[in-house]
Amino acid sequence: MLLEIKDFGICNLSVAPVRASASDASEIVTQLLFGDAVEVIEKGQPWVKIRFTADNYEGWMDFKQLTYIDQEEYDKVSSIPLQYLQDPLLTITGPRGKQNIMLGSALVNFKDNTMIFGKEIYTTEQIVNAGALNLIQTSLDYLNTPYLWGGKSIFGIDCSGLVQNIFKVHGKLLPRDASAQVHEGELIAYADRKVGDVPFFINAKGIVHHVGILTKENEIIHAAGCVRLDPFDEKGIFRTDLDKYTHHYQSIRRY
Repeated sequence: MLLEIKDFGICNLSVAPVRASASDASEIVTQLLFGDAVEVIEKGQPWVKIRFTADNYEGWMDFKQLTYIDQEEYDKVSSIPLQYLQDPLLTITGPRGKQNIMLGSALVNFKDNTMIFGKEIYTTEQIVNAGALNLIQTSLDYLNTPYLWGGKSIFGIDCSGLVQNIFKVHGKLLPRDASAQVHEGELIAYADRKVGDVPFFINAKGIVHHVGILTKENEIIHAAGCVRLDPFDEKGIFRTDLDKYTHHYQSIRRY
């Protein structure tokens, strides 16, 4: 039976690339994680154009990487507060066999260690989200993840994807890019900063281009080469291994 492309879909892979144009050679602009629900705005094969409804990011992806659902099921999924995976990895079994999903994945319709969407059923034998994690503990699970432009997974992530995923797990949905995240939340004076606040950094043109999260008043976790911890002060981020400031401070927001 041919796969029917409907108006909505849910990512059925651990991670799937979303590209700027309908080509495998095109730039990855973002990624979907397992359970992410999207609107299909252009249908085709092998490419569909989607809008990730949580942050309105658009792009192209392989049509086979979605489980398609109708408007009624999409509305039902969207109306219920989602539970997100807080563990680094979770092994599930579904229609394609075993697969590992990762931190930040949406546990759609999760009940009794089972998820159901479309005509697909996924189960796990593991205890899910057993520990009560806080924002900083979640942040540290990303340490040493390689930097990947457009990435949102524990195997490759960019600076704004890191911040977006961490806050999503803890119930706060943010825009995809640092340039938009800087307009969210409350502006905080440098002297009033505290753990969990989000500093932003500007390039030579004064444009916000980098973001991270304070793990201590004078320490930041951010993605630059890899996800790492570095000293932070009113000038910016100081790399002790390079003996220089690499990112210039602009402001701090609290979400």
